[in-house]
Amino acid sequence: MEQPIHYTPEGDLRPRTGFLEFGSTSIKFYVVEIAGEKAGEIVEEVKVPWDVGYDVFLQGRIGPGTMALCLEALRNLRARFPDIAFEGVTGVGTSALREAQNVEVFKRMLKETLRVKLHIIEGGIEAFLLETGFKEKVREYPTALFDLGGGSLELVEYLSPSATKKTTIPVGAIRLHCRLRRRTDLFDYVREGRRIIVEGLREHLVGTPPKFQLLVGTGGTVRSVVQMLKDDRFDLLDIQRLIQQEIHGRPAHGLPPHRRRVFLPGLLVIECLFSVLRIDEISYQSASVKKGILSLARMIPMAGAAAG
Repeated sequence: MEQPIHYTPEGDLRPRTGFLEFGSTSIKFYVVEIAGEKAGEIVEEVKVPWDVGYDVFLQGRIGPGTMALCLEALRNLRARFPDIAFEGVTGVGTSALREAQNVEVFKRMLKETLRVKLHIIEGGIEAFLLETGFKEKVREYPTALFDLGGGSLELVEYLSPSATKKTTIPVGAIRLHCRLRRRTDLFDYVREGRRIIVEGLREHLVGTPPKFQLLVGTGGTVRSVVQMLKDDRFDLLDIQRLIQQEIHGRPAHGLPPHRRRVFLPGLLVIECLFSVLRIDEISYQSASVKKGILSLARMIPMAGAAAG
């Protein structure tokens, strides 16, 4: 089991609560202060890699080993944060858990063993949460932001200060790799991958996209590209050069194992975005759904109480 990645702030902040994000590649635990000058802010983050995306996109189900890893990770979190009452923790599941045939079993396991409530959010809500977390950074219009994950690509188009368009496209890096895994010829892998991606983009993008002033990319694959190129801006030629290195056996080094496996399919998705969206350059910025999830996590228990 890979060691969790910890993001720890300075100082000891209490009282606190927490919420969980169950993504395709990792479980993230966000610690939130509930009193004092930082009330409502995320003050610590713990990230635990897991393989639920491979389970679901290959077999349609969450595997027993993945469930066991999840329980172990959450018990370790409960022991590490004894001041946080886990029965008050809300969990939010995204792309892979939306499609898992046995997600109800997984939800029941979390509730019965740790009293954690898991809520599965739809792709449109996921894109809305991404929009919420990034809109303060938008300075010019039209601008677009994409988040390339394991199961899907979320695209948010900021058309004006008062108008946005949100699209969820099922062309995530893990999903694509699982579809292409039996193709041993890398040239065939790349050709078929491009076809799947372009079809998916054109099917889900309604109308002709505007000429964006800026396309911002976020997510693990985009971050890896920036690390390889040592530049937070890149163009189509940069991506095609990295793809050729992968095809000809000169893969980029220094990537963690969970990122190494899906680097090529992630590159293919980014490459196709250049042509379909008619853009010249992508700029990397850190963006995520966590700010939006924080707002959602506050509302979900209230909604549940009202329904009860």
